[in-house]
Amino acid sequence: MKEEDKTLVSEAEIEQVVSELTGWTYDAEAKSLVRVWSFEKFVPTMAFIRQLTAVMDQKNHHSDLVLDGRSKTLTVKVTTFSENAVTRADLEFAHVVDGLGG
Repeated sequence: MKEEDKTLVSEAEIEQVVSELTGWTYDAEAKSLVRVWSFEKFVPTMAFIRQLTAVMDQKNHHSDLVLDGRSKTLTVKVTTFSENAVTRADLEFAHVVDGLGG
């Protein structure tokens, strides 16, 4: 398995990448990339979570997931916990997840 690139990135680089992605934001206080997906029904939400967790395992990059069953929203927070910062691995992971749709 390829090792993740935990090189720290500047806020300017983070903002540049976020501007290229769909629906992602940067939470500077939490030092994480964030995206919220909304679904009309619960079953498609769970199908997307299964797809997302498969990518997480494949990339060995495990993010925080917050599922709100009432509003049918899924929030993903991406950061490199060991660095307490956003790294190149996080930016790469966000690009891959962005391609999943949802």
